[in-house]
Amino acid sequence: MDKKLTELKNHLQYLLKKLGWITDTSKIKLHYLAGINRAINPGQVTKLANSLMKLGNVRPITVCEIDFINGKKGFYIIDGQHLFNALLRLGWDIPYVMIDVKDKQDLVEKIALLNSSSKSWTMQDYVTAWASLVPDYVKLNHYFQVYDIEMGVLAAILSETAASGSITRRIKYGEFVIVNEEENISIVNGLTDILKVIPRMNRFENKYVCNEYVNFRRTEGCSYNHTDFMQNLQKNKQKFILATQEQDRLSDMFRKLSK
Repeated sequence: MDKKLTELKNHLQYLLKKLGWITDTSKIKLHYLAGINRAINPGQVTKLANSLMKLGNVRPITVCEIDFINGKKGFYIIDGQHLFNALLRLGWDIPYVMIDVKDKQDLVEKIALLNSSSKSWTMQDYVTAWASLVPDYVKLNHYFQVYDIEMGVLAAILSETAASGSITRRIKYGEFVIVNEEENISIVNGLTDILKVIPRMNRFENKYVCNEYVNFRRTEGCSYNHTDFMQNLQKNKQKFILATQEQDRLSDMFRKLSK
């Protein structure tokens, strides 16, 4: 018990060292992580302000000091920006906890942890966060808005990653890189045409078709003629739709349609 009390005491002392207050006379100026933080919702700020008036403030905002955002060193809010604005609106002092952030990856990981108390971050959340720091994530976000293809499938094509688990890990840790962009966008365009032929409801359907077509295109290379392929596909539309329901039939059919 004495050991646990000592550990708790040490932890509380550590937190107290990290705890600070922003007042009217405070010299600390906080910045938003544009593109990573959610956009400020005035309605949410109003709800928080009303709650604060009734209950008081029971938690601090979370802040870090970094120098790799737009090359400008400063203090940035990484969690609690709506609370920050509610406290500003009321004219109250703002309690904050300062945490250490080593680099860009550490920043995104800690934001994800702080925001996952109610639900885990999706792949889209990670892409949005990294897009403010890594140019290839900006492109991935753009292509996701342009093409009606599930994010994991799209990212795997653009990065030429085979395993779905591997692309999730790469995106999460800021390691996603687009390779052979022109060639892979050509594959994405072809896949978009293919998916128009199949009855589908949303981005998450027909992953089997996506994987088989991508593998086929990478094998065919320069010999592939998309116009001829689509003409043959339309002629054999019903056979194609049936083939999408059975494993191991599409690869053979794609080869036949390309001849």
